[in-house]
Amino acid sequence: MKISEIARLAGVSSAAVSRYINGGSISEEKKQRIKKVIEETGYVPNLTARSLRQQRTDSIGIIVPKVNSDSVSNLIEGVSSVLNKAGYMAIFGNSENDEKRELEYLRMMQESKLAGVILMGTVMSPKHIKFFKESRMPIVVCGQNHPSVTCIYHDDRCAAREITRCIIRKGRRRLAYVGAVETDESVGVNRRIGTEEAMIEACISPTELVRTQVRFTMDDGYRGMCEILDGGFVPDGVICATDTLAVGAIKALRERGYSVPQDVSVGGIGGGYAGMIITPMLTTVQLYHRESGEKAAKQLLSMIEYLREHPDEPLPVTHTMLGYTLIERESV
Repeated sequence: MKISEIARLAGVSSAAVSRYINGGSISEEKKQRIKKVIEETGYVPNLTARSLRQQRTDSIGIIVPKVNSDSVSNLIEGVSSVLNKAGYMAIFGNSENDEKRELEYLRMMQESKLAGVILMGTVMSPKHIKFFKESRMPIVVCGQNHPSVTCIYHDDRCAAREITRCIIRKGRRRLAYVGAVETDESVGVNRRIGTEEAMIEACISPTELVRTQVRFTMDDGYRGMCEILDGGFVPDGVICATDTLAVGAIKALRERGYSVPQDVSVGGIGGGYAGMIITPMLTTVQLYHRESGEKAAKQLLSMIEYLREHPDEPLPVTHTMLGYTLIERESV
């Protein structure tokens, strides 16, 4: 079905239908007549042809480091809920924690003239920063914070401080830390720093913290905990950089004959689904990944609109930090 046919059935001009589809100015009466015909006929605009005419697309790129993750799925839900209402289509790229692939996705999406990109960031390499500074495509990064690009990020440092304080309040002093790789500034570095700050508050030297550095899966958490135990150190409190790592750590402790939380308290960060279905249920700090996705999508749409109205001006850069909530369950 063509626009001319929609116009004939609605009793309006083809120009009016075109303005309606493209969000232009049109009277409320004509808007309702066109809307009624479109709903009755099931007409779907040809987005490709429309994009070629306008030299832009109504598609948003979403790049994530993996897909089998509570934080990623919640972020995607938040992004999608906003984009769907705004009439944008999402195009996904899974970098599989590969920095080169992530950069390739960014370049491909820019060359495809996508309206903008939301990147769930892990590594903020010099090549990433160079791309952000040179690109005219609106970009919002979730989960990391850098001055050169608009970011929606979590208070990772204070979140880690909070879960460590919780464990120390239970009288735990021999602490271990199962941390993430420190190429990830937010999860790897900031959460480790927050843990050490809580120890200093409690008059425990950070040099006494026995820690290991792993990636992000449950198997990694298991291996990290085994590495600490195999080194001859038996903690009475374990802080994990993510809930997923905490689940793996609890499995390792149980296999070695330690009871959680009677012998060892274990805490995570994230508030993911996995922590609610294990026994004992995981004490954690809830981060708001769905809200992060919603805010990122709204911010990106605002940037797209700004660029259309001010094509020759640089895009403003903003930074938004989200809060957290300590959830005390059974593992501490």
